[in-house]
Formats: sequence, structure tokens, C-alpha cells
Amino acid sequence: MYFLNPTIIIQMRKLISLITILGLFVLVFYSCKKDQVAQSSALTVAEGACAEKTVDLTAGQTIKSGTVTISNDATNLYVKVTLSDNATFASVAENLKLWVGDDFSTLPSAGCGPIPGQFNWKATVDPLENTYTFTIKYSDIEKYLGKTIDCSSALNVVLHADLIVNGQPETAFGGEVAANCQRWWFYTVYQGVCCTPPPPPSGSVNTAFAKGGYIFTSDSKSNPDKLPSLNLTKNRWGWAINIPATTGTKTYNLYSGAGLNNIKNGKLVGTVTISYDGSVATVTYNTIAGYDMTGLHIYAGDFKPTTIAPGQYGYIANFIPVHSSTHTATFTLADTNGDGLWFICHAGVFGK
Repeated sequence: MYFLNPTIIIQMRKLISLITILGLFVLVFYSCKKDQVAQSSALTVAEGACAEKTVDLTAGQTIKSGTVTISNDATNLYVKVTLSDNATFASVAENLKLWVGDDFSTLPSAGCGPIPGQFNWKATVDPLENTYTFTIKYSDIEKYLGKTIDCSSALNVVLHADLIVNGQPETAFGGEVAANCQRWWFYTVYQGVCCTPPPPPSGSVNTAFAKGGYIFTSDSKSNPDKLPSLNLTKNRWGWAINIPATTGTKTYNLYSGAGLNNIKNGKLVGTVTISYDGSVATVTYNTIAGYDMTGLHIYAGDFKPTTIAPGQYGYIANFIPVHSSTHTATFTLADTNGDGLWFICHAGVFGK
């Protein structure tokens, strides 16, 4: 009988253990790659995206609870969910679910209604957060659909969310198109755009508001100027502007990052000028040297604003991929209740 040297036996056992570990690593790696199409990330929308579309996030069929902003670049589709002040993410697993396709034949459904639990992209968002962004590779959409999809493709997007709205659990869908179905749900059609965005300038994007005479928050800690409050939130900073319905022009400073409504915390990045001729209000943004706008939102109305969610202000302008230092918008307005005209002037400002 032939006996192996004990040293050789020990070395063989070590080799077998190493091969086993390598095999398990390959198996785990393959499993991760296989499931990649069902994953998403919480990255922010890429600077230099080639197109952008914002639609309402609607809960309980009729309650506006936030916005869904879709954009793309050469390799990725971005779907960003932002909640309004009346909503939070529910404390349940996979409280966001997303389906993307070029036709509804691949939509998981029962009858004419979708089955969100079978959507490909899912996320569990902490209820303390108010925004989340899916970052989806076009190559992963291609794998799912089994056909070529790129930045020029038109895609149907169905976004489902589990929310707490005004203290009650609600189902929400993003989109402006109501499905022709016995069960209510919304979707949107996003037309991607292929472009070669210019290299971004140095700096970062910050939220900016024109400083008016009213604040959003009811917290005294965020009211250093002791301004009247619209009581729309407990802690989010920002200002509203109220002007008399008489002809005239006034300019307001545009501040970014002014947390707690304290301009000492922020930076002066430009101005907003509002002119009114008795029937038409003209709103003009101008940034100072070193700052440009990536986009802006304007509320202009006869009545006090009832939301602080910029996507629900009514007027949207996007400057992606080419930023802008100026923008003008006009609104036909009349004061029907005697409390003047109301404005919120918000912008995303890029600079150092």
C-alpha cells in the first residue's frame, strides 16, 4: 500500500480549501451580476443630463404628494422622486417601485392594472428622507426588454410609492397620464435625448429663493427677521413674496443655502425683479458673476401659496445641459380677493 507524505497531505488540503473559497466567490459574483437589472442606486441626477421632465406624484387618486423628475444622459436613465411637505415614505420594505418599458406588453399586470411588487427596480427609502433617485443603465433596460434601448428611446415610466399623506397611508403613482382602467394608476411617457453635454463648471448646485416678506416655516428658530409665516412647514427654509396689485417694479435678492431663513448662512447669488402693469406680471432672474442656474420654479397667483414643493408651483424652466444666468417669465394676474399677488421664486444655482 502506498502512503502519501503527511506534508503533501496538508498542502493538498490547503489547495482544496482555496479552490472551494474561489468557487464560492465566483458563485456570489455571478449571482450579483444576474440580479443587477433589479437593483438601483440613490445617486443624484447627473449634472449634464440631456433632457428633463417633471410630473406630479399623486396619492389616493387626487392628492398631490410630490414630483417625479426623469432625465437621461448617454448611459443612464434617472428617475428622481421628491415628496411634498404633506407626505413621507411609509415604513415598509420596497416603498418605491419602478417599471420602465417601450410598450405595456411587458408591464407586470393583472387585467388592466399593474402589479408593482413585480416591477424590476425597487428601493426602500427611510421615512426621514424626502427624495430618492433611481439610476438605471440603458444596458440593463436592454437586458430586461431583450432589444436595443438607448438615450434616444421613448419609454413608458410607471412609478409606484407607498406613502403616509396627511397622516394616512396612501398608494401613489407618478405621471400625468391616467390609465384607461377600472383600477386607477398614472404613468408618463419620457422621450430621451442624446447629446454631448459640455464639461460642468467647478462648484456645486444649491437651492436658492428670492427673499420676500413671508416665510414657509412656523418654527421661531427659523425666523430671524420675525416675518409673518404661511405655516406650510416646520423646518424648511424659503420665502414668499406678496405685492400689491398696483403698477410698479421691485427687485429682491436671490440667496442660496440660507438655512433657517438666515441670509448669513447663505450666499447672495443674484436678483429677481417683479414688474406688474395692472394685468401682467413679469418675473426676471439674473445671477451675479460666478453663478448660473440649472433650472427654476415660479409660483405666481392671486391666492397665498399652499405648498412649498417647487415642482407644484406651476412654472418650470430647465437649463440642462447649458446653464443660464438670466430668465424672464410673464403671468396674467388679477387680485380678486384684495390680498395682493403672491410669488415664490426658486432656482437651482450652480457656482462656488
